[in-house]
Amino acid sequence: MSYDLWRFSVSRAFSDGIRAGNAVRLQMEVKLRHYSGPTLASYLCVVLFAMLQPFPLPAFGQEGSTIPAGEKLIVGVVHDPPYLIKGKNGEWTGFSVDIWKAVDNQLRVPYELKEMKFPQLLDSLKENRIDLAIDGFFLLAHREKYMDFTVPLGSTRLALATRPDKLDHPWMAALKIFLSWGIVKIIGLLLVSLCLLGFLLWFIERMHNPEHFGGGFIKGIGSGVYWIGSTLASGNCSGVSLKSLEGRLLGLGWMLVCAVILSGLTASLTSALVAGRNMANTVSEETLRRLHIAGIEGSVEATVLEKINGRHTLYSTEEDALEAVLNKQVDGYLYDEITLRYYSDHDYKNKISIYSTTLKRFAFAYGLPKNSAWRSRIDSALLDLMETPDWAFILSRYGMGQNFERLPSASPLSNTGWTGR
Repeated sequence: MSYDLWRFSVSRAFSDGIRAGNAVRLQMEVKLRHYSGPTLASYLCVVLFAMLQPFPLPAFGQEGSTIPAGEKLIVGVVHDPPYLIKGKNGEWTGFSVDIWKAVDNQLRVPYELKEMKFPQLLDSLKENRIDLAIDGFFLLAHREKYMDFTVPLGSTRLALATRPDKLDHPWMAALKIFLSWGIVKIIGLLLVSLCLLGFLLWFIERMHNPEHFGGGFIKGIGSGVYWIGSTLASGNCSGVSLKSLEGRLLGLGWMLVCAVILSGLTASLTSALVAGRNMANTVSEETLRRLHIAGIEGSVEATVLEKINGRHTLYSTEEDALEAVLNKQVDGYLYDEITLRYYSDHDYKNKISIYSTTLKRFAFAYGLPKNSAWRSRIDSALLDLMETPDWAFILSRYGMGQNFERLPSASPLSNTGWTGR
């Protein structure tokens, strides 16, 4: 509610109260001429009781979530791209900022962004020194004991940032992809099929076509495999001709099948290559346990590193952890994949490599002090936003899909410079 509207409502309420008081006074003057003694005293008590009852004034806010005049909602922030990005001019942008601005369009409350480090952000929520923190907080059971969360905004997984070639040389990574079980299985099935069909073709043609399929068992089968493979690759075999009726029928059927097999084979190889690449770019819990990993104090990653029993060092900021990776003080940095992809595409481009992990996904949300009166209002505004086209627009603006997966290509919008994650 704007200040002018609030002032008008208060003035009108006072005016209504004065008019009501005047009416009561006039009625009293008339009644006093006719009543006296105990009856008059009783009537005066009733009127006095009625006058002492407070009349309602318009409130700023709802459900007890009010802000006194001249005060603001204190919103904690920390530089954590692409959720929260602090520009050189001190202006805050990012995914969480855009969502909060859309929410505040419904709440219409004055607020102030207060920057702090992540551990301080958690302490401020514990001690109720701020009203809200709009970083992406992972929903964890132990945090629920001292803070509240809004409805989840999305989910992400943990990833590992390392120096390029720390885990695998590019050639070794490519070799692992081509030697993956999916590729080996497809190639093995293809070789077995070529050998069986080559043997069948030799068995049919050996008596009718000794020129190409004669000369012994090995040579004959070799000619059959060559014909089958050449037809699969190019659609014909110019060097070897078929002479028997059975052989030509087999060859014709094989040519028709090749049209279907070739497309299916290409799709299977592509799928296997993608799966192999994903596996090559994924780090297991066992690998994390063998490395010296950096984490952030008070973060989910610090808890995970404790649980997996790996060697680790904790830092107060993301920049300190990434610099430790580049300076070879640690082997890698475990953190939210969305943030690490952003750093890999921007501030640390070509300086770090990002590997997804096999660890579970985590939902994230805004954080509030325990039993915050603002929780229901903010939740309602967030749910309303998620049902509008603006929600999908904000996600696509930062290169995110509906499940917060990285989109193949994303156009940078506004001044965020974000092109994908």
